[in-house]
Amino acid sequence: MIIDGLEINNWDRSVVEQVRSGGINIVHATCGVWEDTAGAMTRIADWRHFARQNADLVRIVGSIEEMEAAKEDDVLGILLGFQNSSMLGDDPEMAGIFADVGIRVVQLTYNVANHLGSSCWEPQDGGLTRVGQRMVAALNQAGVLIDLSHVGNRTGLEAITASTKPVAVTHGNPFSFCDSPRNKPDDLLKVLAEHHGVIGCTLYPLFMGGADVPRQTWGQMMADLVDLVGIEHVAIGSDAVVGWEPNALGWMRNGRWDRPENPDAVPAFPPWPDWFQGPEDFGSLGAGLEEAGFLPAERQAVLGGNWMRIFAEVMA
Repeated sequence: MIIDGLEINNWDRSVVEQVRSGGINIVHATCGVWEDTAGAMTRIADWRHFARQNADLVRIVGSIEEMEAAKEDDVLGILLGFQNSSMLGDDPEMAGIFADVGIRVVQLTYNVANHLGSSCWEPQDGGLTRVGQRMVAALNQAGVLIDLSHVGNRTGLEAITASTKPVAVTHGNPFSFCDSPRNKPDDLLKVLAEHHGVIGCTLYPLFMGGADVPRQTWGQMMADLVDLVGIEHVAIGSDAVVGWEPNALGWMRNGRWDRPENPDAVPAFPPWPDWFQGPEDFGSLGAGLEEAGFLPAERQAVLGGNWMRIFAEVMA
């Protein structure tokens, strides 16, 4: 079972085929970022329609059993998730409602603070709010995986300890490897592992040190991370961005709150390394792990087994 812990693609049939060409069986696919409740429901409806129209290639999954069935039927399994909690509003009951319609992963904050806590980009991290505490409990009860990828470090640590189930960084790297605020410090990663969580290491160039980072260096990062937290807590979340127009990155990052006045200031997607241009190159990651000394069972754990373990614990 090969699993990518996060892709934020602009999905169509050709994108599904591209992802499948990399040998991937299951993808956690971003279904909402800046939407409100109504907008998020529309995105879910779009996904349901797309899956029906392309049932020979793709299927929405929400349990371990459905993931295994999708693999057996040779279709790409899609685990729907939000990269924000804005669509849940301030009502913890929405955690269960969205779980009922297929959402299995929710990131507490995206790139700005919200009513649950602070993002990694805020100058001051106020920690998990009272509403955030209630929402963590509601997500636990609904069997939804809590994602800390864009969450501030204080907020993230408090969410880990507040949660009764394991949580994840679906797409991030160690800060010690690449000193971006989007990456996670060793102390947080150790606490994540102590609470049975998983970090899905990202291939997104800005959080890996750029397109010139060789695969050997990436493999050594993975080996060092395993030494820090243990093999059972390390996975892949590529953060692939397939199928978008170049100007889409500005909306992804900032939504409506920060619109550049100069069209030339809209950021473009960064170049990716030659050895990983997108999900079609997932096989290259297995080769990189082998080069770094990972045994076959260890490679399988990183490429999918650890995601299956945490999904089983959270969704039970």
